[in-house]
Amino acid sequence: MFWWKGFPLDNTIVLDDTTITVLSILVLLLTLFSLALLSRKRKIPFPLRRIAAYENMSVLAGRAIESDQPLHISLGSAGLGGESTLLAIAGAELAYHAASQVVIGDRSPLLTVADPSALPLGQDTLRRVYDARGLKARYWPYNVHWYPMGHRSLAFAAAITAQLTDERVSSNLLTGSYGPELALIMAAGWRREIPAMAVSDQLTGQAVAWVFADTPLIGEEIFVSPSYLRKDIPRLSEPVVMDILRWLLILVLLGGLIAAMASNGG
Repeated sequence: MFWWKGFPLDNTIVLDDTTITVLSILVLLLTLFSLALLSRKRKIPFPLRRIAAYENMSVLAGRAIESDQPLHISLGSAGLGGESTLLAIAGAELAYHAASQVVIGDRSPLLTVADPSALPLGQDTLRRVYDARGLKARYWPYNVHWYPMGHRSLAFAAAITAQLTDERVSSNLLTGSYGPELALIMAAGWRREIPAMAVSDQLTGQAVAWVFADTPLIGEEIFVSPSYLRKDIPRLSEPVVMDILRWLLILVLLGGLIAAMASNGG
């Protein structure tokens, strides 16, 4: 008789817990992939979970145009070539959609970064916005500002705080990597009644964003901005799949907790 990790190849097949888990995940992923493929072929939009921050994006853009004041977008300390590379790219994508709504006005949006590697990323983002709008002649690379970098940089927060007054920004869109220094920026904006949307990959920064921001983003919601803002049907399945996986993970954790409590009680 031949055995392989609990699989006797006679008339009986025995599945251990690990194998069952792996097979369940494979079946789930195949099902989700099939739904996404069906959506792409038949162009069937998935119902998206409501995210107030993305719904409020047009309001921030309208405020900037009507007040003739720039919209401030910041990537924080996120940069290219490190752990925050994907976060910087996602922030630039969000900045692209936000800027594309305000460049039709008289004031160009301001984009600030703390990591030098994010400076060309920010400039290229604004350049692409003006190219897409047919306003290439109005592109000005110096609307992207670099301030001293550093993890939890108070110097960066102080520079942003001063900019809120000097540039008389209309709204803050703070996306990227922030620590507790985000509280200084948000508090300064709150005193000037400047609305803000914020998100951070750091727990302390996310806590500050949740308290101070008018419409905060939570965690991986920053990575689904193209699906919500571009309304591209083939990509509408991405946030739905993420939500399904999130709830399944929660159910698995709760099930494991209940099973552990039951075994201890028994």
